[in-house]
Amino acid sequence: MMLKGTIRCDRWLLWTALFLLTVGTITVYTSSVYFAHTRMGSSNALFQMYLLRLGLGVLVMWGCYKIDHRWYRKHAKKAMLLSIMLLVFTVVFPENSRGATSTFMGVQPNEIAKLVLVVYLADVLSRRQDELVDFARGLLPRLVFVGIVVGLMALQQDFGSALGISLLAFTMLFLGGARLHHIGALALAAAPLAYLAATTVDRISGRVGVWRSMFDLSMDGVNTRELAYQVYQSLIAFGSGGLKGRGIGSSLQRAFIPDSHTDFAFSIWGEELGLLGALFVVALFVLLTLRGLRIARRQQDLYGMLLGSGLTIMVALYAAINIGVVTGTIPTTGLPLPFLSYGGMALVANMAAVGILLNMSKRTVLDGPAVAAGRENRRRKRS
Repeated sequence: MMLKGTIRCDRWLLWTALFLLTVGTITVYTSSVYFAHTRMGSSNALFQMYLLRLGLGVLVMWGCYKIDHRWYRKHAKKAMLLSIMLLVFTVVFPENSRGATSTFMGVQPNEIAKLVLVVYLADVLSRRQDELVDFARGLLPRLVFVGIVVGLMALQQDFGSALGISLLAFTMLFLGGARLHHIGALALAAAPLAYLAATTVDRISGRVGVWRSMFDLSMDGVNTRELAYQVYQSLIAFGSGGLKGRGIGSSLQRAFIPDSHTDFAFSIWGEELGLLGALFVVALFVLLTLRGLRIARRQQDLYGMLLGSGLTIMVALYAAINIGVVTGTIPTTGLPLPFLSYGGMALVANMAAVGILLNMSKRTVLDGPAVAAGRENRRRKRS
């Protein structure tokens, strides 16, 4: 029974996030065992590192839950400048990881930047509503930081993050009240650049070519031992999992998918838990998205609505992209699956987003006589 004055947050969102973290813990353990044993000499090496990062994520989520979400907007611009500085350091002092240079001193600033960018856009779009009707003087200046962030990510060869940030920014512009024809103009201006990258940048064009051949099942020119290897093995994992899966810990494809505990962790989950297990995870992401948007819709101001929507879409968008990649629906992007893929800053950033949403959902429960009478009246009307 709730006591009068008790603070309560969205329990559906909390339990959904905890379920996803539980699934992620299981997935990281079972998908990393083979890699850790063969590369690091200990089957539990990666899992132990993951638990440390999970512990940090829990602390960050709790801290974000306790901090009033309106506090972030006071420091949004400074945080954005700091994030850009970290991205610049990453470009100047690159640490190569699987062809990308998105790591600086063991940290991925891209994950920090996407979280900070949501806060920044929520703040600036809510404060500059009257100026957004003007494309040149109102909308474009608001996108300077977005362009800088996307450009720096492209210089890191992290084109997946650049794409994710671009889609996230376009969505927030739409929710923030930017005119549709302005957004359309931006999309048209970006289209030639996207086409040029898809046809001239080897890292992108190769993945697009593999996707096209595998998506239409022609397999023309596809070498399943090179660029198509990961996706090909991922599809084998899903196919061998069937309806109910092989069972937790019984994956065979974890020995064939490179770094199966990272971007392709969902394929290992699908192999071990089958179609039903995969649909369960998709359902959890759908529920998390619905609860997050519900929280955003209930905010009292535009900033709160944009912040809640942006954080929710950030998680949902990256989940949709990753699931699309591992099932061969879209080209490989290199983006992790929120809560399920092994990672450091990605896990912490997503848990921070949940913490902020939980803070935004907090409300005081007034269980007094008037409230009780109102509940009784509503019950009688329904009956």
